[in-house]
Amino acid sequence: MTIAAILLLTTILLDTPDKLEQKACDHFFNHIYGQEYNDYKVIEFQNRTDTSKYWGIVYQCNNWDETTKKEIVTSVPGKALAVNVNVSEIKTKRIRKNSGRLKIYVHSNIHVGDNYFVAIATYRKLRFAEYFFIKFDKEGNIVETCKAGEII
Repeated sequence: MTIAAILLLTTILLDTPDKLEQKACDHFFNHIYGQEYNDYKVIEFQNRTDTSKYWGIVYQCNNWDETTKKEIVTSVPGKALAVNVNVSEIKTKRIRKNSGRLKIYVHSNIHVGDNYFVAIATYRKLRFAEYFFIKFDKEGNIVETCKAGEII
C-alpha cells in the first residue's frame, strides 16, 4: 500500500512540468514585453500568481479549437506561486490602485488534456486590458501564444 502511494505521487509529480508560471513570465519579458510595452521602464508587478477563474477572454484566440477554449474556461487554476521578473532593465514596484504605471499579473496554470496554459494580464490606465495566453506541451515547452484584449 505504501509503495503504491509513493509510485502514484511520483507519477503525479513527474507528470506536471515545473514552474510553468515562471517560464511564461520569463518568455513574456524576454519576447513580448519589448515589442508591446517598450515605453515602460517602471512597472507594477504582482509577484504571486493570480488564481482567479476569469479566462473567458480566451475565446478571442482564433487559432485554438472551441473544445479547448471551453475546457480552459471551465478548468480550475493551480495554486498561487511566487514569480519574479528576471530582467534587470525593468524596475518593478508593488501594485497600486490609482497609479498610471503598467500593471502585470501572472495567472496560475490551467491543465487541459496534454497541455498547460498560463495567462499574463496587463493593464494600462485608460487603455485596453490585454491578455497573453501561453500554451505549453506536457513536457513544459512553449508551443504557442495568443494575444487577446478587452476594454475596461
